[in-house]
Amino acid sequence: MKLGFVGAGKVGSTSAFACLLNLKLDEGDEVAIVDIAEDLAVGEAMDLSHAAAAMDLYPEITGGSDYSLLEGSEVIVVTAGLPRKPGMTRLDLATKNAGIIKDVASKLKEVAANSKILVVTNPMDVMTYIMWKETGKSRNEVFGMGNLLDSSRLKERLHKVGARNIRRAWIIGEHGDSMFIAKSLAEFDGEVDWEKVEEDTRFVAAEVIKRKGATIFGPAVCVATMVKAVVEDRGEIIPTSLVLKGEYGIEDVAVGVPAKLSKKGAELAKVNLNSEEIQKLKNSALILKERLKELGY
Repeated sequence: MKLGFVGAGKVGSTSAFACLLNLKLDEGDEVAIVDIAEDLAVGEAMDLSHAAAAMDLYPEITGGSDYSLLEGSEVIVVTAGLPRKPGMTRLDLATKNAGIIKDVASKLKEVAANSKILVVTNPMDVMTYIMWKETGKSRNEVFGMGNLLDSSRLKERLHKVGARNIRRAWIIGEHGDSMFIAKSLAEFDGEVDWEKVEEDTRFVAAEVIKRKGATIFGPAVCVATMVKAVVEDRGEIIPTSLVLKGEYGIEDVAVGVPAKLSKKGAELAKVNLNSEEIQKLKNSALILKERLKELGY
């Protein structure tokens, strides 16, 4: 197994570490970390190698600025871009990060013919669409991590207000202010104030950013969960940003929906959303389309 990471910052390097732990990467496995800051990528690779050895694991971990290091990766995780700062929405980042993602996409076209690409860079849905468009890959091969993180935050909120045995709790739609809970699909024991839980979930990331500057551990674990679902061919249904082609009445935009993750990548899952949820999904799609239009897509 080989995994690639574009971006050696806090989220990228911690995601690589989470994958190392979650997938128990060992001899015969490879991890490649690429960043414009070559020393950072090399240093993170060295540090990860030492962490692996401490667990008696010995995968080949390399770092650098040359994208050829990524060739042969089953999944490439893209975190490259400017981070969200206090007071910023994810969409505020769109213009600056679009240029970065276009550049990354042009380089990945040369080395990622057989790789799945998991986009983490914010605004994640917009960047997922741009990555898909610029690489020319099929939609199941380019997908985004955001709603799984939102759903993890939802589960934490639900548990805090008394929900137990949480079997399914999903946030779908935009990874941003128009996200919403797929209440019709939720399964847990107990009763909760949905409106309060949704509001808390929507804005909790901004609180983390205000206090520590960035969200790191949550995104990293969610990346590892999605990567594991793909490389181990688990067929797990996970809220995932996916380019839609008429499903739910939505066309030519990436937005968070339930998707099945396997070695095929991300495929739209067959679930029945109610009419209110479909309308909220369409609203998210319209917001994202407007931003894509501003960026020339």
